[in-house]
Amino acid sequence: MTYLYCLVRSARKPALYGITGLPSAGPVRVLDAAGGLWLIVSDVDAAEYGEEAIAAGLKNLDWVSRRAMAHEAVVEQFLRKDALLPAQLFTIFTSDERALAHVARDRRRIEAILKRVAGHVEWGLRLTWDEQAARDAVEEAHAPASRAPQRSGSAYLTRKRDLLDVNRSQLATARTEATAFHRSLQQHARDAVRRTATEQAAPGSRLLLDAAYLVPAARAAAFRAAVRQRARKLAGSGIAAALTGPWPPYNFTSAK
Repeated sequence: MTYLYCLVRSARKPALYGITGLPSAGPVRVLDAAGGLWLIVSDVDAAEYGEEAIAAGLKNLDWVSRRAMAHEAVVEQFLRKDALLPAQLFTIFTSDERALAHVARDRRRIEAILKRVAGHVEWGLRLTWDEQAARDAVEEAHAPASRAPQRSGSAYLTRKRDLLDVNRSQLATARTEATAFHRSLQQHARDAVRRTATEQAAPGSRLLLDAAYLVPAARAAAFRAAVRQRARKLAGSGIAAALTGPWPPYNFTSAK
């Protein structure tokens, strides 16, 4: 069986120096789909990657994680190519011929996606609400009054009010700030995806923003700078930013 990692747009056949594929898979190979399009594949055995084997493996988090990491490691080797279209984990065909035939049938859609992501990479951003950081900021703001020889009752009540405000209204404000953060970054990206379902997965979630951005590779430094600048403005507000990437454009594999 033929396991598909990704499709690559490149004028020359991609080199495979030192690339290791999935556990128990054969060496990583390249299939020529013509027109400068290449499939990055490995041979896999049905005993390890047939439907029943995968169904059983999906119940084992360690089994899935090791294969997901190996899949990602292969795909990332081609980030610098003209365009990269990662395949979903466990995309398997019965033969090389079937894989190539599938690409031929779906060529128009594939070409549209490759055109869209050419020269771009994906960046991920998560904003989380750190209640303790917000409370610490309140305590720091009231520190001079608390060190006064005779602390006034009004200062005490003001501090208590501000601490209660962290729980009552600052989280709502933080959500508004997260949306503004997201909109500001959209100006630096060709496209963006906000995963609101993830943000709302659990009641009382402290995840404010879970988003992915399709950014020109040449604009990576400017994008990172925009994130840092916006994050600095939120210092002390209880909002923590975590930027990851660059990644293959997993969240932008549908044609528009």
